[in-house]
Amino acid sequence: MASTMVASVPVFGRMFKLEGEPELHDINAWPAAMIMASFIWFSVAVLLGISMPLTQMLGLDASLFYTAVTAHGAAMAFPYVFQLMMGVGLHRAAGCLGKPLTGWLPAAAFWCMNIGGILFTIAILMGLKISYAVMYPLPIVGVETGQWSMTSVVIGFTGIAGILLTVILLYPVLTIKLMFFGKEREELVLSRRTLGDPGMLGMAMAAFVLLIMGMPLLIVASAVLLALYHIIPFAWVGWATDPLVFQFVFYIFAHNLMEAMAIMVISAVYATLPLYLADGTRKLYSTKAANLALWILLLTSVTSFFHHFYTMFPALPSALSYHGNIMSWGTAIGAAITIFTVAMTIIKHGLRPEAGIMAVLMGFTLYILDGASAIVTSNVAFSFQLHGTMWQAGHTMAVLIAMSMMWMGVLLHHYPVLTGRVLDPMRGKWFVILFTVGAIGVSYAFLAAGAAGMPRRFASWNQEGWMIYGYLILFFGLCLALSMVIFLIDVSKARRIGEGVVASPPKAAPAE
Repeated sequence: MASTMVASVPVFGRMFKLEGEPELHDINAWPAAMIMASFIWFSVAVLLGISMPLTQMLGLDASLFYTAVTAHGAAMAFPYVFQLMMGVGLHRAAGCLGKPLTGWLPAAAFWCMNIGGILFTIAILMGLKISYAVMYPLPIVGVETGQWSMTSVVIGFTGIAGILLTVILLYPVLTIKLMFFGKEREELVLSRRTLGDPGMLGMAMAAFVLLIMGMPLLIVASAVLLALYHIIPFAWVGWATDPLVFQFVFYIFAHNLMEAMAIMVISAVYATLPLYLADGTRKLYSTKAANLALWILLLTSVTSFFHHFYTMFPALPSALSYHGNIMSWGTAIGAAITIFTVAMTIIKHGLRPEAGIMAVLMGFTLYILDGASAIVTSNVAFSFQLHGTMWQAGHTMAVLIAMSMMWMGVLLHHYPVLTGRVLDPMRGKWFVILFTVGAIGVSYAFLAAGAAGMPRRFASWNQEGWMIYGYLILFFGLCLALSMVIFLIDVSKARRIGEGVVASPPKAAPAE
């Protein structure tokens, strides 16, 4: 079903249709569908992202800006970045463990994510304009003040529920099922790995973090949705609609979502780097150091979400905010060990600088640079100045772009086995260059705007001389868009393995 669906989709289906070994379709089909859908969403997100500064520069109606910024964030965070991670990560796990991705679970994850994204987008087009932090009762306040309809809230929350069901339940359960249950099929084993390998350990950690830390939000959101559909009275869900409860369950999930995605992508870096070492050793400098870094990142990140509650004194003990502050700084220890392990691996063994691994390393560089901005904004004192500005928006955006770049690098490595086709190395090189310039440039444009006091989700950039940051965001955003055009041209023109020499496919199946 999945392979047929991919082949039938215009334009994007051609980029990801399966032309490789038929016996591998059981691990290729649903990941290919997820990856294809993620790039459809990314194309939409890029157009919306470019439209945001244009609405300001052309003096268009402010409502267009708020629609664009809401829809851009909705498309970028989950249907694109998370779905790309889900597709590539599941393909990698299945190939390492030799277990098929078939049945209702991957299908449910795919359809819940994409139908949820479509419903949320419809609600936004109907007028719903809410930020990442969907804090109750703000959506209802918008209805009472005539900014949007209750119908849009119901449709929007239904879409969000589908997305959350995938992120919190279906994807983690699918990953855990792959890792701990089911029988290995020898013909599906591409590169056998165990849980002791950093590339697999991070995936397991991320799955459990999403499942455990997201369950409170799933319970609260389910209760609210049942009330919105009048299945149960609103009086029964007063506990769930309490703003304090809603805020806590949101940040417990949202912050740990980013940390779980970070742990998973760091594990992908550890898994992919050894395959591009110049001396062919295919080993990290230290597996123990890599695993230690992952455990430190896990333990320090789980409770660092408290740094978001810097304005809740005295309702929340200030010690908890400072605890979140300290734990955020503690994640830098895991990052430092990761930097050391990656750098020493390259220094000791050398590197073949192909497009896939360079995209991974450039994405990792942006992730580390953004980590420095996160350390700043996690500080309680700085949060009072920066949390409501473009600095915080830039931090969120930089995390998403860095992760997408790393996963796209892993995808470039997986692409030959996934599709049976190979890519052009020169186009891959220009993709990496332009994406790196665009990603770093737009990230620092956001941070500079925040440092200058520019509010986030604000439709009048010219009031305080902030339009210069809009021009910078537009320029670097166009660099990102051009890089993606080159990437999509590359995958659309990829040749089947054996039909001329475009690039040397990996000697071993690229499951890692």
